[in-house]
Amino acid sequence: MKLFTVGPVACYPEVLEEIGRQMYSHRSREYLDLHYETVDLLKRFLETESQIFLFSSTGTGFMEASIRNCVRRSLLCCINGSFGKRFADVAVANGRVVERLEPPLGEPVLPDMLEDALARHPEVEAVALTHNETSAGLINPLRELASAAKAHGKLVFVDAVSSMGGTEIKVDEWGIDVCFSSSQKCFGVPPGLAVGSVSEEALKLSEAAVDKGWYFDFKLWERYQKRGRGTPVTSVIPQIAGLNRILRLIEERGGKEWYFNLYRRRNLKIRRGVERLGLSIFPRKGYESPTVSCVNAPEGVEGALIYERMRGKGFELAMGYGDLKETTFRIGNMGHIEERDIDLMLEALGEVLAAL
Repeated sequence: MKLFTVGPVACYPEVLEEIGRQMYSHRSREYLDLHYETVDLLKRFLETESQIFLFSSTGTGFMEASIRNCVRRSLLCCINGSFGKRFADVAVANGRVVERLEPPLGEPVLPDMLEDALARHPEVEAVALTHNETSAGLINPLRELASAAKAHGKLVFVDAVSSMGGTEIKVDEWGIDVCFSSSQKCFGVPPGLAVGSVSEEALKLSEAAVDKGWYFDFKLWERYQKRGRGTPVTSVIPQIAGLNRILRLIEERGGKEWYFNLYRRRNLKIRRGVERLGLSIFPRKGYESPTVSCVNAPEGVEGALIYERMRGKGFELAMGYGDLKETTFRIGNMGHIEERDIDLMLEALGEVLAAL
């Protein structure tokens, strides 16, 4: 089955080779060398001096950690779809008050919207942003939104689960306090590892936080990191080894701009191919995701049917998600995808549409 999913995605051959090695202790010299090299690679990739933590979880663990460590009472969640809603749901489940900024589905959050929302809710302590909303195939203007939030003195939390590794993020320059992702998306590594940067301001707030739990306590992870012990819990060593390999591979092949260009080319080829078949992309033009295309199904045809027919031809796409489940299907371009496979996938999609 050829994978054009939105995660987990097909792993790179070099990653598969790396994760297949024999295990060693997470307290061994071998692991600590791997751990700190991976942290340094991520710091360079994200252009940050913030602490980088490697959580044995998915990205949602980091999402919850940002709230428990840094928000005492309230935050503003910017919502473009199902994963923005998840940030709000996680905050509510942890007893925080959530204000919502939710434009019509398919529309981005724009800086003037955020300015207006913060003027109406000056009491919020943080702004939660979903950089790339996979349910709608939409990317938000992160740099401008982070700048607007910082102008109001707010913490900035960024769910970069499906954007980190697929497009530029400059953590320090853009003023991001917590920026997290997962291994199973743009980096093409199996699931189970969450990575994220945590600013000094966020760490100070964590120090004073109460009832923040233990497993995702930022200060606990910082102590282990600074003492040269890596992590306070058993690490997902294969995933970290796989991430280390892909980050080194990116540097060897021309740096992150090479990697971003690779994703841009794939994404553009898929979108143009879909449009040639008479279909349209769901979100507002100019804000299409660089890592997943959310495609409007033909009138009268459920997106899930196209998904199932494509599986029958050997291609795993992704069904529509949340409020768009029936009317769309999605095509991811993350992970290990050969150029020829895109041609074959589009050819198969054309056959499916013709049959329908």
